[in-house]
Amino acid sequence: MKSVSIKMKILSGMLSAGIALSGSSLAFATGNNSENEKATTSINFRHSKSDKKAAKEHRAEMEAALQSVVKESENSNIITKAEGDKVLEYVKVKSDENRMDNKKNKEGKKGKCEGKKGGLFNDLVTEGILTKEKSEALREKMYVKRTEIKTAQIKTGLKGLVDDKVITTEQSNKVQAIITTRQTQGKENYKKMQNMSEKERQEYMKKMDGTKVNPMKALVDNGTITKEQEAKIQQVLPHHGHGHHHK
Repeated sequence: MKSVSIKMKILSGMLSAGIALSGSSLAFATGNNSENEKATTSINFRHSKSDKKAAKEHRAEMEAALQSVVKESENSNIITKAEGDKVLEYVKVKSDENRMDNKKNKEGKKGKCEGKKGGLFNDLVTEGILTKEKSEALREKMYVKRTEIKTAQIKTGLKGLVDDKVITTEQSNKVQAIITTRQTQGKENYKKMQNMSEKERQEYMKKMDGTKVNPMKALVDNGTITKEQEAKIQQVLPHHGHGHHHK
């Protein structure tokens, strides 16, 4: 999955979002709006380039989020307790396998860290753990959970900048608004791709890539924030350390 600018760093789309765990565990990938099917709500097992501390914290956060989603799904009868246990066990096994792959890579051996195309939720169907309907229900709930986490982190980070008088409350509100808009657009794009063929999805993603706009750059260009403020904002967003700033 290619790296992208903040457009999906925040979603992770946040969409969006990577929420990336780490190479030693799961990776809740976040990509751009045109890659929502694989990024915003899918969970891939891949190597992360995050620093160890950030990766560890992120991994724990995402594992807790998945456990919460599974529990909520059991309580609402979306899945059974037995199915929930199988999901968490599958995740644990894949995490352990990923750790072994990473160890081999560090020793200079070849080892692929990525799982099957489509991420965890597709794997759950392929492995016969959940039906497609149940897996998609979990995917959606995970997206909502991740969005809630990201939104809370963004609000906390921006509040700190307001308290430190780096940005004003009005600027903070506009940053949050553009992030929310991007999240909504990303989710809509994801839904549009649900019933598309692989070829149609690729064509749609290519089309979306050609229309992508960096939201932070847009705020700088229209005078809402300065480049210096944008740099500070980038530092407090959840994606910090995983993406690229605009030039």
